[in-house]
Amino acid sequence: MVYLAQSSTTSRNRTTAAKGLSNELLAAAEFAKDPNLIVFTPVGAGPIDILVLNIKTGEYTAYDVKTQNYRKNGWKIVRARTGEQKRLGVKILNFDPESK
Repeated sequence: MVYLAQSSTTSRNRTTAAKGLSNELLAAAEFAKDPNLIVFTPVGAGPIDILVLNIKTGEYTAYDVKTQNYRKNGWKIVRARTGEQKRLGVKILNFDPESK
């Protein structure tokens, strides 16, 4: 008899993760529309979702993409940076795919 490992990942977690990944890609596509920017999306879990290099200024900006969510009263939910993100200078990008 073969026993399969039980996954602790729920359907809701997979849906949330898929929505998050989709919004990271959509955000990267928005940056890619600017010909002066080079967009790099690191693979895997980490403190940075998108790294953008401005080829005119040589400056880079690191982003952690968060899907914009709202409370029942309509107020935006604000996400905070982790200590590692603060140390690295990562900015939170609250991405709302409905506004694009």
